[in-house]
Amino acid sequence: MFSLRAIVLTDLPSDPKPPDRPSTASQLLAAQHSQASSPSNLTHQEALSFLYDRINYEGVVTTSRYPFRLRRMAELVERLGIGAYLYQADSHGHAPPKPLVHIAGTKGKGSTAAMVASILTAAGLRTGLYTSPHLNDLEERFQIDSVPCEPAEFIALIERIRPVVETMDRDRGLAPTFFELTTAMAMLHFHLRSCDAIVLEVGLGGRLDSTNVFASSVTAITSIGLDHQHVLGNTITEIATEKAGIFKPVVPVVSGVVRPEAIEVVHRNAAEGQSPIYQYQRDFHIQSSPEPDWGSELVYTANRSPLSTMAKAHLALEGKHQAANAAVAIAVTDVLRDALGTTGQTISEANISAGLADVQSIARVERFDLERGITAILDAAHNEDSIAALVEVLNSRFQNRTITIVFGTSRDKAAETMLAQLAPIAHRLYLTQYKNNPRRRDPSELFAMLSSKYQTHAMVIEDPVEACEQAKASTPDGGVVVVCGSFFLAAETRPTMDAFRSEKDA
Repeated sequence: MFSLRAIVLTDLPSDPKPPDRPSTASQLLAAQHSQASSPSNLTHQEALSFLYDRINYEGVVTTSRYPFRLRRMAELVERLGIGAYLYQADSHGHAPPKPLVHIAGTKGKGSTAAMVASILTAAGLRTGLYTSPHLNDLEERFQIDSVPCEPAEFIALIERIRPVVETMDRDRGLAPTFFELTTAMAMLHFHLRSCDAIVLEVGLGGRLDSTNVFASSVTAITSIGLDHQHVLGNTITEIATEKAGIFKPVVPVVSGVVRPEAIEVVHRNAAEGQSPIYQYQRDFHIQSSPEPDWGSELVYTANRSPLSTMAKAHLALEGKHQAANAAVAIAVTDVLRDALGTTGQTISEANISAGLADVQSIARVERFDLERGITAILDAAHNEDSIAALVEVLNSRFQNRTITIVFGTSRDKAAETMLAQLAPIAHRLYLTQYKNNPRRRDPSELFAMLSSKYQTHAMVIEDPVEACEQAKASTPDGGVVVVCGSFFLAAETRPTMDAFRSEKDA
């Protein structure tokens, strides 16, 4: 059975009776505008607290399956007056009001989403991009043409949604979660700012992710690997099934998946929904060669319509894994060109080239040039596949240079596997932890996972900033400092990397 039909919607009362409210989208938005326009003393911190006081599964420590459901999310979207964007199960091929790209994957989905958005912006389309988690400021999650939502806009969004949310809070089973609210706010922001196109990155999994209530023009899966097993399942097949849950009947699918067992699941799900599927290394290919300093030169080729026959581009991001992500992004924009046909807008090879040359993906093999010729790399890699991609970059780009690694991760991650990949290339290994999320893993536990061979050049430093400072101080001139293992660690240490870079420029 097509996976979307299996969505669980049973956590709410069978016939929840909403309170009296405006019946049309225009009436709803007008009512919200009236409420949001009222004088308010809401501060930015109070607006943030309104969200952070909700149930936030990004900070939950648990081994049980999360109670993700979509009915509440759909109800929230309806009440906010943007129900036209919702997927209608009884309407195959229902197109969203604006072209919408929906991207899932174990790794690469954030970078691929950023590439797609950058290409669309280069094509002259005002493009909304929703990603998660954020590194430093929550507004990073809602970007339009690579510009995060302004704090004043963020406060105005909270003012718009607050009456709706407070009403839902009083209804049994309807209190929205943190991620549901940020997802709805993103769509409301993009709608109010009249975006021409929207790119949504799945938060976790796919089938029951809050982003999956929306109709899409193109869906994509970048990769399938082992991560979040306590939520998505313990096998590649189970995880692939969850991620393929974003497919909508007859809506085109772009697949960057390479594991055979995952390809089988992805293709079967696409076939059940009669969705055309464009497969990496079958229908489209990428050749990449590293630039002397950073990034890659790409040659993209395809052998199936409507994909472009060839495109050449410079990719600002480093690594073969990013070249593969770029192939998926180009294929997505090729397919999306059909959805844009009636608008008179198009996507050219020049747009693709400009978008990939300008793309930024913070904390994805992000480079910082420091004093004494030291290079720092900040990477949010937090699973076996993403660490493998990082190690490949380090081995290819920084041959014969001393590598110092700062590593910290979460309790639900395969720490021992990641350490087994990192320890052999590290001259020194500093084990640390992030501070601002309870999912952190005790670095002394990480130390115990190392063999005695690698414990001799490993050290536990609980404070992540101190660990970075020690790593930089102990790295010889021309060496490399790498910080990896978690988005949360990247968020807490990126300001330190910026400060190190400023010292060089002073």
